[in-house]
Amino acid sequence: MKIDIMNLRFVILFISMLFCLFANAQKLNLHHADSAYGGAIEYEKITGTKGTLSLEIVGDKLYALENGGLSIYDISTPVALKFLGSVSGMGHVRQLKVRGKTAFLTARQSGFWSVDVSDPKNPKIISHFDAIEYATGLDVSENFAFIGNRVFGVQCVDISNPAKMRHVSQILTHESQSVYFKDGIVYSGDWGAGEITTIDFGDPFSPKKISVVNLEGMGDGIDVDGGFLYASTGQHRKTGPAELRHGSGHGLEIFDISDIRRPRKISRVEFPKIYFGPCDYWTPRVSGNYCFASDTINGVFVLDVSDKKNPKILGNLILPKVAPDNPNLKFTMLDSSLPQGDPVSSIAVGDGVLYIAGTFTGIYIAELPQIAKPRKKTESAAPKLDGAFKANSIDGFDFIATDSSKPVRAVTVRGNLAYVAQTDRGVGIFDLSAAGYPQVGSVECKTAYDVKISDGRLVVAEAFGGVGIYDISDAPKSGSKVSDYRPREIGRISCEMLARPQTLHVWAFDKCNVMGVGAGAASVWFFDISNPAQPKKVLRSAGREIVYNDYGSRRLAAGKYFGLNFHCGGRMIFDMSAKPVKCVFSDSYPLCSQNGSVAAIGDKLLTMNRGGYSIDDPVQPVKNSELTPLKFPDGGPLPFVPKGDSAQIRAEFPQGSDEGFACFDEKTKRLVVANRASGKVSVYDFSDVENPKRMRSFTVNANPSVADFTSDGRIVLPCGYAGALVERKM
Repeated sequence: MKIDIMNLRFVILFISMLFCLFANAQKLNLHHADSAYGGAIEYEKITGTKGTLSLEIVGDKLYALENGGLSIYDISTPVALKFLGSVSGMGHVRQLKVRGKTAFLTARQSGFWSVDVSDPKNPKIISHFDAIEYATGLDVSENFAFIGNRVFGVQCVDISNPAKMRHVSQILTHESQSVYFKDGIVYSGDWGAGEITTIDFGDPFSPKKISVVNLEGMGDGIDVDGGFLYASTGQHRKTGPAELRHGSGHGLEIFDISDIRRPRKISRVEFPKIYFGPCDYWTPRVSGNYCFASDTINGVFVLDVSDKKNPKILGNLILPKVAPDNPNLKFTMLDSSLPQGDPVSSIAVGDGVLYIAGTFTGIYIAELPQIAKPRKKTESAAPKLDGAFKANSIDGFDFIATDSSKPVRAVTVRGNLAYVAQTDRGVGIFDLSAAGYPQVGSVECKTAYDVKISDGRLVVAEAFGGVGIYDISDAPKSGSKVSDYRPREIGRISCEMLARPQTLHVWAFDKCNVMGVGAGAASVWFFDISNPAQPKKVLRSAGREIVYNDYGSRRLAAGKYFGLNFHCGGRMIFDMSAKPVKCVFSDSYPLCSQNGSVAAIGDKLLTMNRGGYSIDDPVQPVKNSELTPLKFPDGGPLPFVPKGDSAQIRAEFPQGSDEGFACFDEKTKRLVVANRASGKVSVYDFSDVENPKRMRSFTVNANPSVADFTSDGRIVLPCGYAGALVERKM
């Protein structure tokens, strides 16, 4: 009887597809021809839509993240979208949730946004919140948003006031790229590890891991329906012969989660083997007895999941080929004979229709009247909001510039004046020699992500505002009574000069008129600022991986060499004294995870290396593969990292417990290493480079980054929502 019912459903689906074909000759039917993946599902492009990353349906409205912003469509007639309004300027938009009259969206390095959608024809940005890092996954419930920040885990944010959202807590997972909240539990799709981590957020200030579900492929997309977890996987399989793993992870896995502490795998359905470079979006959406699963350039699969132990693929579709004449959008395929379509980044189930997001080309619609039914997510018990985030105290240190809504991203120190990048609060200037560390001035800019000093010039990475250059030659001396100092802007590097939407990092040095700029891309730009009013681009140097963080050395080795690591990648060395500046060493062989940087120690460069560190001579640098990783003194064991330089090694690169962002002080001979993900900070005596000693370690319940030092050798450390950590005078 069960087989007959399944056959009947397939016949109904097939007939409906035929009906649609004859009713509209404009429809497309690109698909996987293999019968194992069901019949062709016909669809059509919604004219006027552009590259789309996420879709969500609320009532008779379709919300779409496209073109760097949010668009709203009327779908009261499901097959006839009517554009209502849009708002843009939010950067690298990724995922979307709508609750009531507010839309919330993640935007990777561009953070987390709230948007007023009470007037669909005129949506307005309410506020921006700087998430921990790479805000990607998202779910919301009442007063809370849960954000997947990739290797920085899941972050809980208080959204009770969308105009002033506040950090509540975080918990590390292996690589959170999607999240789902239900009944006090957050399910995190951890991509690189191929896991689903379940987390108890009953106490939002103290989340706890419950269990881990191991997947066959890279874990990402999640849906939960009833007592079952649906996980879309992709790219590489984790088991079986090594030669068969690459590209074999694509599929849908179903788990029984009636016992949340012991999830039980029920079944797996495999999709075509394929691997390509630019995208990693997998989304399952369950509606009744059906699951709609997207799989990037594999397209969309419709499955009958009425029998959880034996799910069946009923049909599939592949989006049209992307810009075949654009060499920048060509994909690397395992099998060139397979169809090459626009990656599907998201899907939404409407009334009798399926809306499909094409990453580069826009929105598509497939009519599935017999099986597509919108499923309203039942509101489950949300954690109680009681209290506020408070940083833990650290012996011998004080916090300044604390604000759980505006984290401190970076600090730079000149004398005893600290210039503190406070994201949407601009740059605060604090006197660290006076009692209470009073604020004596500020730079009023919309956003400050990073700050560095070149002689009497302060350079600020101002996100969408580019790079601001300010004259601080007249800065007040420590201990003066000046309290409203305002540095004068003397130059600016626009985002247009970088061909990027925002700037995130800057590097500048004394006795050097050349500075570097990072924009969350694989390139670093260098500018001559000898005349700040007319900065001149002197070099664009591209690495293999992305500069997501402050991976560069704060000082120059031997007075001229700048070292730079890349995200899960290799390193570069630049001669800043050359005219023009030039890259003297580049090696893409991976050395470090997302937390590994470079520090200058005299005429040498220290670089994080596979959980430890290595010391190298920038005049005669050694190949990355030949650098020996050294364990930090009294540190944990070095994690196992397979030799080689494959995409899988990069994706699964483990973090070492002692690696982090490093800075060395020539006066005190101390090296400070801060792990932004774990909050661990270690201080070492590196007066003898061959025999360093650990002086102390502590953990901040925040996200520390690259330290700096006062003129009397005290540590100043940016610590995210906890503010900036200042070492007390001895």
